[in-house]
Amino acid sequence: MDLQQIRYFLETVAAGSLSRAAVRLGISQPALSRQIGNLEASLQQSLLYRHGRGVSLTDAGRRFEEVAQDVMRQLSDVRTELAAGAIDNTGSVSLGMPPSLSASMGADLALRFAAEFPRAQLRLREAFSAVLLEWTEAARVDIAVLYDARSSRSLIATPLMLEDLFMVEPPSARADAPLEPVSLPELASRACVLPGPENGLRRVVDAACAAEGVRPRVLTEVDCVAALKQLVERGVGPTVLPFGAVHREVRDGRLRVRPFRSSAMRALLVLATPANQPITPLTRAVMRIVQDEVARLVPLDILRGVTRNLESPRPRPRPDRESPEAIG
Repeated sequence: MDLQQIRYFLETVAAGSLSRAAVRLGISQPALSRQIGNLEASLQQSLLYRHGRGVSLTDAGRRFEEVAQDVMRQLSDVRTELAAGAIDNTGSVSLGMPPSLSASMGADLALRFAAEFPRAQLRLREAFSAVLLEWTEAARVDIAVLYDARSSRSLIATPLMLEDLFMVEPPSARADAPLEPVSLPELASRACVLPGPENGLRRVVDAACAAEGVRPRVLTEVDCVAALKQLVERGVGPTVLPFGAVHREVRDGRLRVRPFRSSAMRALLVLATPANQPITPLTRAVMRIVQDEVARLVPLDILRGVTRNLESPRPRPRPDRESPEAIG
């Protein structure tokens, strides 16, 4: 017995006669009759009663049809799941995210994953890009969202979002120019609190400033988004962050943001996976959910940036020109 014989049998039952089934299947009637006969021989049962008007099911045939229909339906479902990459929905997947992004979408992402994959497990891990990069290259996470990362022999990077960076200040600061865009020299004239130089966002800031011959005046370096925001709220100095990291504080009136004039003050977020291990269907599902959530939050003004035609400015360290190149 094989699947072709089962398919021929079911088609014959549906057609009601060997001749009509043979036409539908595109084979000769003797060949079809031979295949049905071989199936009956393997089962040692007559499945069809042949008469002048066509064929009818015997009692054994009715039982076999019931089971055969269920088997073929299950095979069809498996084929659909495999084609959609959704067969392994009972495993686990780990996702690393930077604090600036997890604060704005981590909870919604976890809830959506749980709703779509109730039998699977998602582990969210938060860290700055430098740590996330190490985890991804070492396959300690299955997927990570990174700033300013490129594909390499150990990493596969897919552009996710070109995110705008903002000067973050207390609401009472710079009352004489409430919402004017910021020029990069202002980072040299004011004592700032910034992430450390290994941080992906800091690398973007340093590259943009170097292109204009500016050296930021850094009062202290803090690799903690929550602490950076608290220092700004207490008036220690401004910082540079994407809007998503402070959207709640801006909404509540505790902080405000100003955009930068320089087009280089944008950071490319990428979805990164280890190059030395296959991307499982569950990992692909998480990538899709992350992409969907980012696309959903931009129109809601929770994230600010673009998600199409992604190209990040990569300025050369010259004061008179900038050269856009793709990051990632």
